[in-house]
Amino acid sequence: MQTTDVNRNRARPPAPQGPWILLSLALFLAGLLIGQAWREPLTATTTAAGVPTPVAIFNQAWTLLHEHYVDPAALDKKRLLAGALRGLADAVGDNGHTRYLTAEELAQHSEQLAGEYAGVGIEIEERNGRIVVRDVFEGSPAQRAGIEAGDVLIAVDGRPVQQLGLAGVVEQVRGQEGTPVTLTLERPSQRVTIEVTLVRAKIRAPSVRWALLPEQVGFLRISSFASGVTDEARKALEQLEGAGVRAIILDLRGNPGGLVDGAVNVSGLYLPPDTVVFRSRDRNNKETIYRTKPDSQPTPLPLIVLVDRDSASAAEIVAGALQDYGRARIVGERTFGTGTVLIEFRLQDGSALLIGTQIWVTPNGRVIWRNGIEPDVPVALGPNEVPLVPRNGEQVMLEKLRTDAQLTTAWHLLTGGDPVSAAVVRPECVGCR
Repeated sequence: MQTTDVNRNRARPPAPQGPWILLSLALFLAGLLIGQAWREPLTATTTAAGVPTPVAIFNQAWTLLHEHYVDPAALDKKRLLAGALRGLADAVGDNGHTRYLTAEELAQHSEQLAGEYAGVGIEIEERNGRIVVRDVFEGSPAQRAGIEAGDVLIAVDGRPVQQLGLAGVVEQVRGQEGTPVTLTLERPSQRVTIEVTLVRAKIRAPSVRWALLPEQVGFLRISSFASGVTDEARKALEQLEGAGVRAIILDLRGNPGGLVDGAVNVSGLYLPPDTVVFRSRDRNNKETIYRTKPDSQPTPLPLIVLVDRDSASAAEIVAGALQDYGRARIVGERTFGTGTVLIEFRLQDGSALLIGTQIWVTPNGRVIWRNGIEPDVPVALGPNEVPLVPRNGEQVMLEKLRTDAQLTTAWHLLTGGDPVSAAVVRPECVGCR
């Protein structure tokens, strides 16, 4: 900080003699103390050892900002506090999991876990620096407006998506039911730009969808582990088995996770009863074991799991368990590497800190946190490829299947003579608990 020299404009006095020396020294020291007091507010307290506490330093920074920032109108206390708390949570390095949520963001988070929110009915992802529409929900405002999977989002209400980022786009597109939002999109396949104004509606995002692939292969996608996912996944599996499929491709790509119970119970659709799905360890190394239900009835059908870099949290639990037991081969890209049990702690103003209190460990002892799940067969999508999303009961033709390299690879592994069926763990197996 630049300071003012209080003696700068004074004419130099004659050289002091006798008592004038002591007087000048006293005035000099007083000037230093006054200058120091002007520079440093007295809000910063110290510990008994004389070392400032973190809270004291924060108070000092807060005071300095409010006393000296050139634009006082920009000093919104609520926004400043949210920024500070967000930075505090981000600094621990639990990327994408431990975080601060405002009261409004917390409400959106709760809606996501419930699988219902007010929006336009699209699922988006960030791919190669662009915000791409991954899915359009049936019966939604987006579908009625003609938005398609693969469309690239350019702006929301005139604000470029580069300024918003993925989280900001989600926040801007969602909103109060019955209110309008304008989306500007590019359709790469036609090289055209589209602008549509949609009215937000209550959206019930389906967690599970399924389709039939050639050669009697079932395609089952779980987009999130929201409330009710186990019942949805079980019903879809029963419908696929009823259609006579001889193998399953379980798609967890883009799945951000959700409820841990959902991950454990969905694993029980493929693993034997009372099987360890994962272990959690807290900061004191206390371990908790999570198992499939004793009365679970898993399918014996051969299985392949699709993952990508956006598969996280509960999705990684499922993929890791199925891989550890040899129940499924994993195809795609290394997963996100979330790997912490998240607990919500409410703050006094209605906001919350979501804190990772435990780490997840796969049945074989692999730590998911920051490592992710490595695929058995690495396959990346091209820059313009969008994962195929199944429509319930749809019969996917081979031509459409081949637009998705990861799905095509999984299908070939199941139908092209690859010994996947030898890796199936059946309910009566030994050593898989």
